[in-house]
Amino acid sequence: MLVVIPPAPFGRLGALLSALIVVACLIGLTMHKDFYAGRPRCGFFLYYTNLSNLIVLLYFSLLAPRLYARAALWPLIPHVEFAVTMSIMLTAVVFDRILKPPILARMRHQPHTREFCIVLADNIFIHYLVPWLTFVYWLLCGPQKGTLSGADAGLWTLIPLSYLFYVLLSARHGPCIPETDSPYPYPFLDAGRLGALSVMLTCARMLAACICCGLFAVLLLRAGFFVFGGGHALLLI
Repeated sequence: MLVVIPPAPFGRLGALLSALIVVACLIGLTMHKDFYAGRPRCGFFLYYTNLSNLIVLLYFSLLAPRLYARAALWPLIPHVEFAVTMSIMLTAVVFDRILKPPILARMRHQPHTREFCIVLADNIFIHYLVPWLTFVYWLLCGPQKGTLSGADAGLWTLIPLSYLFYVLLSARHGPCIPETDSPYPYPFLDAGRLGALSVMLTCARMLAACICCGLFAVLLLRAGFFVFGGGHALLLI
């Protein structure tokens, strides 16, 4: 079973959105792995983008059907879906704010070949389509969002924090990523070039921003439920 039918008024919409999310993840990750070129990309699992998309894929294709199928597990759903949604939205925000400008600058001078079009479509799928489909699913179809608390705003950051420790450990003991001259997947994590203190400050600022965004989302939910009541707050069910 690949699609989720939430126990909510927007069940059919949830089933459609979850199916679209699974398909978008499969297409995006397949293109990003370079299977189309016959040379799978090395260092694939060192990138947060790929791992966050993989988390979304595993949730909607494997975990969500089991959570929704057992009433005893329903209380876990809003907390898990909040963490999954926030983690994939982090992918979209970091790419759009930090990584996209230099990528666009390079792509402007490249010929519009088949490879160029595939890379462009790939970035749209994994950095925009999957995150925003997941957000729309959570907003319109995620059940029991009124149970989210301030603790959820901090707990979801365990996902990017786990990734950070994994990458720093891998960079310390591993070789450079193929096709790059650094063991770090992202320039702002390159402690060898930027210095450990600079990277720590950047990570601390990003962590603080993540927690603030989580708190803002939870407070906005609570304000919506308070003003509009029950299951009618901004279509939140």
